[in-house]
Amino acid sequence: MSFTEITKVLSKHSWWMNGSLEETRETREPAVGDLRTLTVTADDGVRLHAEMREAPEASATVVFCHGFLLNSTCWRAERDALAGRVRVVAWDLRGHGRSGWGSPPNATIDQLGRDLFAVLAETAPEGPIVLVGHSMGGMAILGLADAHPELFGDRIVGVLLAATSSGDLSSVTIGLPAHAARVLHRMVPVTLSTLRHQARLVDAARRPLGGMSFLLTRSYLFGAHVSKEIAEVTTRLMASVPIEVIATFYTELIAYDKRTVLPALGRIPVLVMVGDRDVITPMRHAEALAAEIPGADLVVIPGAGHLLPLERTAEVSHHLWTLLRRTTGIEPAAEPAVIDGEEVGERAHRPRRPHLGLIRRRRHDG
Repeated sequence: MSFTEITKVLSKHSWWMNGSLEETRETREPAVGDLRTLTVTADDGVRLHAEMREAPEASATVVFCHGFLLNSTCWRAERDALAGRVRVVAWDLRGHGRSGWGSPPNATIDQLGRDLFAVLAETAPEGPIVLVGHSMGGMAILGLADAHPELFGDRIVGVLLAATSSGDLSSVTIGLPAHAARVLHRMVPVTLSTLRHQARLVDAARRPLGGMSFLLTRSYLFGAHVSKEIAEVTTRLMASVPIEVIATFYTELIAYDKRTVLPALGRIPVLVMVGDRDVITPMRHAEALAAEIPGADLVVIPGAGHLLPLERTAEVSHHLWTLLRRTTGIEPAAEPAVIDGEEVGERAHRPRRPHLGLIRRRRHDG
C-alpha cells in the first residue's frame, strides 16, 4: 500500500481531513475568568490570536511568546503564576494555534518581530513590558529588537530568553554524529517540501498518529521522563501545526541569523535559560547569547531539555519572578514554588554574568 493510500484510510477516521487550514488548529481551550480574547491585525493583514488577563492596578505587562510547533497554551502554568500581579498577554505566532497564516505566508523571523510589535501596540500601549520567549518565540523578540531597538530600555524593561538561539542552527547535530547530522539537514527540507504537496492528507494522518510521533521525538524534546499529562499536551500541540507551516518555517530557521542585534538587549536586564540536555538549541547557543548580550545572566537547569515551559514550569516561573522583582519591583502574591521539599533556587548560587567571553553558568537542582 502506498503512502497516499495509507493516509486516505487514516483520514476516514479523522475529522481534520474535512476541515480548513484554520479548523485544523487547536481551538478548544476556553477563555475563563478574566481572560480576554483579542484579535490583532499584523502589518500584512494576518489576524493574530492573543489573550490578555488584566490585574487590578497593574502597571507592568508580561508578554509570552511560544516556540515552534507549540501555541500560547504551553505557557498556562507560568501565566497562572503571575495572575493578579501583572497584566499577562500570550499570543499565537502566525501559523500556530488560532492565528492566521497568510497567503503567500510571510514565515520569517523579521515578520514575527513585526507581529510582536503589533501585539504590543494593541495589548500594552503604556507601562513597562517584560518579554518572555521560548525557542522561536525568543527569536521573535530578537526580530523585534532588530526592527525597533529603541523600545529596549524605554518600554521594554526586561527579557527572558528560554531555550533559544540567535542563529547558526544549521550546525546543530541534535545529538547525532556530525556526518549523520549533515545528511539529516540535507534530507529534512527535501522531505518537508515533498510532504507539502499533499498537505491535507499528511495533516489528516499526523493527528491520529500523534502519540507515536511523540514517542519517537520525546528524547529530543525533554531531558527526563515527563508526566502523561505533559506528554499528551505536547502531542496535541505538535499535531495541531499544519505541515505547510512546519515546512516553511523550517527553511527560515535554518537560515536565520540575528547575532548582530544582541547588543541592543544589553540596555536592560536579560535572563538566558537553557536545559543542559537541550539538543534542539544546545547549551553553546545559550552561552553565546549570554556572552554577546552585555550584562546578561545565564541559568542552566540540569536534566532539562528543550521544552522548558512544559517540562520545568516551576523553575521558569521562579526565575521570571526574579526578573520581575529586578525590573519592576513587583513581588509574587504567593510563596515561592517548592520542588522536592526545597524552595526553587534555594540550593543555587546567584546568577553570574559573562565577562571577557568566560561563561560562568548558574546551576541548580530541580
